Amino acid sequence: MFTAATMCAMPSLTPYSPPRQSMRHALKGTWTDRLLLLASVICIVGAWYLVQAAVAAGPVVADIYHADTLLATYPLPQRGAVPIHFQAKGELGISEIVIDAQGARIVSSPCATQRCVLSGAHKHAGDMVACVPNRILVALRGRGETAFDAVVE
Repeated sequence: MFTAATMCAMPSLTPYSPPRQSMRHALKGTWTDRLLLLASVICIVGAWYLVQAAVAAGPVVADIYHADTLLATYPLPQRGAVPIHFQAKGELGISEIVIDAQGARIVSSPCATQRCVLSGAHKHAGDMVACVPNRILVALRGRGETAFDAVVE
């Protein structure tokens, strides 16, 4: 039979874990490492701004899709212009889309949750309004309002 002495000498079944180190010790690096990290972060931020500038080229245009099919393309009208009403036939029925100076929005849709209607108007390049059950998508592309009101020389 086993005695207490032999039971204490049995190896542990838990894996070995080294002692914990402080976070500062774990992230310790040379000045070269820190400079490379800083340069990488600056490059990532710069690339982000370049991508945003490329997406925001030209006037804001609303593309209306049903699944993969482009149904229509309309520029966002200026203030005081007549709003554009478009009816897109989807999987569940007709979704009504309004494009005016406030932006593009879905005002009615046959879906149950009405999240697309509740999302409101979108007017910035890169914004999207989607009625997923009806498979209708309104994607905005182009340049929105510029950061400058005027340029003086």
